[in-house]
Amino acid sequence: MTFIHTAHLKVKTNFLEQFKVRVALHASLCTDFEIGCLKFDVHQEKNDPCLFFLFEIYSENDAFELHRQSNHYLQFRSDVKDWVEHRSWWYWDSIH
Repeated sequence: MTFIHTAHLKVKTNFLEQFKVRVALHASLCTDFEIGCLKFDVHQEKNDPCLFFLFEIYSENDAFELHRQSNHYLQFRSDVKDWVEHRSWWYWDSIH
């Protein structure tokens, strides 16, 4: 069964452009190099450009756990640690 993860990330204004480049690279690395990462979309809120929505689909929970342990994920978290002022995460089960 697929595993869905979503996140809201609030980015500091002075790091907005750097974050956009870095999160786009991260999303590409995930879909290019993680077999279990089926989708990784990044969206920017129209009225609040510092708010980002990440929508990720994994083949299973284990694929998500591998994602969280991958070198590119750990590097991404390190690179943006001072740029992101708030994170909220949700994990979803499919009911249909």
